[in-house]
Amino acid sequence: MIPVRFFAAIKDYNYPTTLLRSPIILLFTVSLVLLTACSTVSVNKQTSAKIITAQRGNIATSNKFSTSTSSALLSAGLDQQACLQKFDLCLDQLGDSMLNENYRSTLAIFAELYYAKARQLATSTACTDATTRPPLDPYYANAPLNAEQMQAQKLGEDSCILSYQTNLFNAIKSSYSYLFYDSLEHDFVGADIDSNQRLQQHRIPNDTDIQTQDIYNAASSEVITQLYKSTNTASNISAGNKIKYLSAIDSVDESHKAAIANRSVLPGKPTDQINVMQIAVDNYNLNVYLPNESNYLKNADKDTSALVDLMSTYELRLTGLNSISKRPGLGVSFVASLDDRYTTTVRQLLASSLSGKLFKSIPDGPVDDTEPTTRIYPTGHLLLTGLIHPVGNSILDVLSSENLNVHLYNPYRSESVQILGDDYPLAANFSAGYGLWLSENQLDSVGYLNLLTRQQQASLPKLFMLEPYDPDKRVLIMIHGLASSPATWVNLTNDIFNDKKLRENYQVWQIFYPTNLPILENRYQIQQLLEATYKQTDPSGHNRASSNSVIVSHSMGALIARMMVSDDNLADGLQTLKSADDKLLLNSDEIMINTKLQQALGDPELSSRLKLKTLPQVDTTVFLSAPFRGTDYADRWFTRALRRIVYLPVGLVKTVTDNLATIAFKGDLAQNPFGALYLQNGASQLSNKSSFIELTSDIAINKRITYHSIIANNDADITQGLAQMQPNGAKIDLSKPLPDKDTAKDDNSAQSVSTENTVIPSAALVSAVTVNEEISQALTERLSDGIVPYTSAHLDGAASETIINGGHSIQSNPQTILILRRILHQQLQN
Repeated sequence: MIPVRFFAAIKDYNYPTTLLRSPIILLFTVSLVLLTACSTVSVNKQTSAKIITAQRGNIATSNKFSTSTSSALLSAGLDQQACLQKFDLCLDQLGDSMLNENYRSTLAIFAELYYAKARQLATSTACTDATTRPPLDPYYANAPLNAEQMQAQKLGEDSCILSYQTNLFNAIKSSYSYLFYDSLEHDFVGADIDSNQRLQQHRIPNDTDIQTQDIYNAASSEVITQLYKSTNTASNISAGNKIKYLSAIDSVDESHKAAIANRSVLPGKPTDQINVMQIAVDNYNLNVYLPNESNYLKNADKDTSALVDLMSTYELRLTGLNSISKRPGLGVSFVASLDDRYTTTVRQLLASSLSGKLFKSIPDGPVDDTEPTTRIYPTGHLLLTGLIHPVGNSILDVLSSENLNVHLYNPYRSESVQILGDDYPLAANFSAGYGLWLSENQLDSVGYLNLLTRQQQASLPKLFMLEPYDPDKRVLIMIHGLASSPATWVNLTNDIFNDKKLRENYQVWQIFYPTNLPILENRYQIQQLLEATYKQTDPSGHNRASSNSVIVSHSMGALIARMMVSDDNLADGLQTLKSADDKLLLNSDEIMINTKLQQALGDPELSSRLKLKTLPQVDTTVFLSAPFRGTDYADRWFTRALRRIVYLPVGLVKTVTDNLATIAFKGDLAQNPFGALYLQNGASQLSNKSSFIELTSDIAINKRITYHSIIANNDADITQGLAQMQPNGAKIDLSKPLPDKDTAKDDNSAQSVSTENTVIPSAALVSAVTVNEEISQALTERLSDGIVPYTSAHLDGAASETIINGGHSIQSNPQTILILRRILHQQLQN
């Protein structure tokens, strides 16, 4: 308002005569000045998004205090910056100002203030750069500190770090008390206790609830991350803490001492938590608990630590995934990286090409990978959900407690946690570990280089488990195609993680193989690898994971998968193969070579490549864009040029020819139909004129195997025609807007597709059609994905056959993924 002296000024001022003669004008002028000066509030319209952001933001999400905390400080006459500068005094004055306030909202305000102070300290020079001091003289700006100065700096740093940690602990205790106060005894003097408060945990959460949970999670994330760093890397923020490693078997015999070292587990359930470590932070004691699982978190012992990093998903920004698979709930999602995890990069591949050695990116250096067991890679990134529980049975106990329990859960097994008698869902980010693995491994680039680089030794297939082996989950095996890698399955894999039922019932194993090897050799090596993995994970074969497995395969990978569910002996068909000049083996040289080759089949190493045997653990396969009868695309000029630079590993060629050393003419061997099976690269063998296709085009699939075909078609008109013939199996593509004439005609067009008498709108794009056997028999090579014709991809007897509108690489097509998910859901019913 205008001060009183303003009116005195008006009275004493000598106004002009004309103005004094106009009292109405004078009164209007004074009134206008008064009204303008008194108006301190204005009303403006803003979008609902801004309102929601302002209402729900807090110091953890927007670097600004929440509206409730800002209002409390304003009401107490406290400046926000001054409050953080004189923090203890601010808390005292704020507490004194909260008259007749509900104590629960006070807890939320204090939690935010404690966290804000901790963040301020974390970025201060006192905590992070204690050795820096302003130069008194430019000449001595970089002069070393003397012992006394260093001691003073160290004391200041320790004091700052301790204050940082203490404020985080207080933020956790205050937010914890706010979130779970319904279950705590209300022991404040004069606190109102009534029966209605017991029902408040079922109320609709308000903005303060969300904000306080954010504070609890953010503070917990910092504590767990920093405490882990203090145990392994001695980082500044938490250095100096006293750590005690526990055997976790104080009451058990000494034979269980290796429980956390991945050799045996303690009695009890895998979801049990084991106290493995105690950390002293000044007067605070923190107990660290891990899952009771031998095949999950390997250990927590400093001398044999399996972890090299523990990263909060708050720090990760995952890009390149079609969606992020999360489970909402309490706690912070972490990714723990194992120090012995395998990584593969372009640099490593080029180094191995030049040196003739295959390397693992672990301290042990070169390894012999001829044994399949050396090429089985358990996941190197473990998902964990972290929670911190202050010890106490009442609010005052919790707020004054100096004992905190830090729990890390396996989110695959533990979906909820009990806090003070009530169950709460546990948060999880199931995409985080997978995304981190993909970012560390340059799979696509390595896949191409595996095809094109000349290597002394064969880079043999590898198996990657995308989560720790679970004996109670079925196995889903993914096999990629030519010049590809497991990265081709990124959208499918992520959608499986995002589907709760599939995530809980399937574990993914991805095969990474060099597509320059002959396809017969790749089949043999991959099957050996899978058999070794099943044997290693379940020697008795009694686990659920050792039955009802599913193979999903694309292109060249589908040819390999088909041979792994067949019991044919390919040696029986060698006599029918034709020579390179399309004549039967009639001349003397060819007859001699063929006779010697037949004799060589007595060698178990060679015959095992030709005798197929169905994987007993598999009962379902899905083939995507499979060139079962080859493709003339492999014989076009540009693909022939590419085939000429696709190299067979020198070591493999030498091994094959040495095994057939009795054959006199090596040049003739390459021209021989059987020799071509091993002296042609994988790309060449996809030709519909190759010996491999001639030998394998009609192999039979084991009768107990259920198989499905998903075939691409790059001609939208043909797909449209199929949809008109079989509207029940058609899906209209709604990924793009339909033309107005069709949308106006029938808003329920997608629903009308399912009726027999429906005519598919002519302008609508059909994305997929499931065809019956009668229609499939009438289809010709005109239906093609541009590389593989329908007649090559079709298999009689498939449980389902779906035509997808698109090109050869349909593995990431949303309709393909939806069909695969339906097949997997259906398979779970068997």
